[in-house]
Amino acid sequence: MTRKSLLCTFCLLASTVNAQYRTRTEAIEAQRRDHQARLWPERESPLVEAVNNLVERGLYDGARSGKGANGAQFVLGGTRSGQGMSVGVGYRRTDFWQERLGLRGTARITPQLAYMFDAQVDFQSLETERLFVDFYAKYESSPQMDFYGEGGDSSLENRSSYLYEDLVADFRFGYNIREWLRLGGTMGAVDVHTGPGKRSGVPSLDEVFTPEEALGFGLDTWYSRWGGFIEVDYRDLPGGPRSGGYYSTTIRQYADQRLATFDFTQMVFELHQYIPYFNKNRVIAFRLRAEITSEDEGSAIPFYLQPKLGGNDDLRGFQRYRFYDNQAIIVSIEHRWYASSVLDVAIFADAGKVAPQLRDVDFSELEWSAGIGFRFKVQDAYIMRIDFAAGREGFRWMWTFSDIFKTKWGIY
Repeated sequence: MTRKSLLCTFCLLASTVNAQYRTRTEAIEAQRRDHQARLWPERESPLVEAVNNLVERGLYDGARSGKGANGAQFVLGGTRSGQGMSVGVGYRRTDFWQERLGLRGTARITPQLAYMFDAQVDFQSLETERLFVDFYAKYESSPQMDFYGEGGDSSLENRSSYLYEDLVADFRFGYNIREWLRLGGTMGAVDVHTGPGKRSGVPSLDEVFTPEEALGFGLDTWYSRWGGFIEVDYRDLPGGPRSGGYYSTTIRQYADQRLATFDFTQMVFELHQYIPYFNKNRVIAFRLRAEITSEDEGSAIPFYLQPKLGGNDDLRGFQRYRFYDNQAIIVSIEHRWYASSVLDVAIFADAGKVAPQLRDVDFSELEWSAGIGFRFKVQDAYIMRIDFAAGREGFRWMWTFSDIFKTKWGIY
């Protein structure tokens, strides 16, 4: 090979190496910028490291996520809204029967003496990358549920309370058709008991409303229920999304096995969309949720299973469970920005209403509320939220352990 040929070959190799180096350098820089968007400042404080360890022991479990290490767990939240701050313990194993089964159970209680026991079994021997099968059971007692009457014109002056207890058992299964597309179903039963409320200073429901105004109160019964769902999920971080979307439809049939009075169909449609800008340090988050119920011929819908609006997760400027009716629609929009690796800040607005008939589910005569919120997170997952909101009935603040746009399949 001539000297000229050697020189040309050397130049070509140098050019190739330089191009690869530039490409690699650009990739590293892109990763660094993305890391800054997800975790800023880049060096975590000792406090964050400590909370990371708590997350592994179950702190993030607000509602049966099942995440965390094997062994004993400490859990926060998970009981029904309005029952007080719940704390509890749990235990989790993923290696029962030569790792064929995953088991988890928890017990939780609040200062207001609401309590819950639940257990979940994951049939790991049946699961694949696409298929999952599990069983969930729960007993919960909530003595401070609020009821103001049915309809969007109910009065704040008619606040009452009632006891709601249920025993739930459900099998659930699903199949991932694509990474972003899943469908599945559920079948099970729920036994329901309602009784006089125990909220201090608030009259019991039966002292304010007649049986006709609160259908199902005091009538213990149990339901068989079954249904299906389909969901599209292409969020980048399901625990704390910054881009992508989530869309789902769920349908569940309830059959009253004891009284043969409350047979109905429940349908829930949900849409979440996340639009980022400024390198994902700012996000516009949008949610639309509609819950539709339809009674079978000759049947009715019990008030305690009607759609509800108001509280920590929708219409945040109104009291918990402020509105009950057969149909409900809620729209929320948030502007979120990322103040640090552990704190997000959001300005938000909610609009929604309840209605007796499907034809009334539209965007007229909506109730409104707006406010500001602070979301605390670990490993890109929200673990605590504090919101301040105002509506036409006043101002309220809330402290809870869940994302405002958390996804919910079914009514466990």
